[in-house]
Amino acid sequence: MRDLSPPQSLEPLVHPLLNSAWTRPVGLFALFAIVALITWAIRLLQSAARQDDFSLTLAGCMVCSAAVGLAAVILVTLTGIPL
Repeated sequence: MRDLSPPQSLEPLVHPLLNSAWTRPVGLFALFAIVALITWAIRLLQSAARQDDFSLTLAGCMVCSAAVGLAAVILVTLTGIPL
């Protein structure tokens, strides 16, 4: 029968990508950037609805996608989730 107890040394398998002193400033800057991107996307979509312009709709969707991508990268960076 195998021994299923955890190993004695519990070192983390993944090291954080960012020093803990920089976590809060980077997180706040990223939050500001994400809010700015979403605000820009909403304004693009509103003007697309007013002008009935499909290209502005696509631009708004692309900006929203960029905000989601930035949020995902920041989440992985700040929490140290392995890729």
